[in-house]
Amino acid sequence: MNHPWRDDDALMADLAEAIRSVDPLIDRVAEFGRGAYSWRTIDHELNRASLTFDSLLAPAAAHRTKGNEPRTLVFTAAPLSVELEIQDDRALGQIVPPGPGQIVLDDVDGESTIFTADELGFFIILPVPDKICRLRCETGTGSMVTDWIRLFPPAG
Repeated sequence: MNHPWRDDDALMADLAEAIRSVDPLIDRVAEFGRGAYSWRTIDHELNRASLTFDSLLAPAAAHRTKGNEPRTLVFTAAPLSVELEIQDDRALGQIVPPGPGQIVLDDVDGESTIFTADELGFFIILPVPDKICRLRCETGTGSMVTDWIRLFPPAG
């Protein structure tokens, strides 16, 4: 019996060539697979920030007489935290410790909006989305991502 593969190296070379010629999409599928695999540790790479204060949940909120006071939120993750004051049409924010940075607001529809914090860590979100969203912050001190939250309270 006469086989064209006299050794394993020749067999493997022919197999590799056959696989590459089977489908021109193989390289793209492999690229997508590598990209998806790289996202497996994203939560560990980004510092997850917890909601540590919400003025709507504070006990003093039950005693307020004004219904239009700003909502205050604080998200904390070592070494950063973000403080937000939600007003009627905007959110005023500050990164702590203060410093310049970039804030990305992601919403549940997959839209992202980028905001810039100045040298004191201040930034303005305008307009504030009336849907569930999260903030991703990147500064010279570190990075963090908040929990998903609806910035405006549900109606009613």
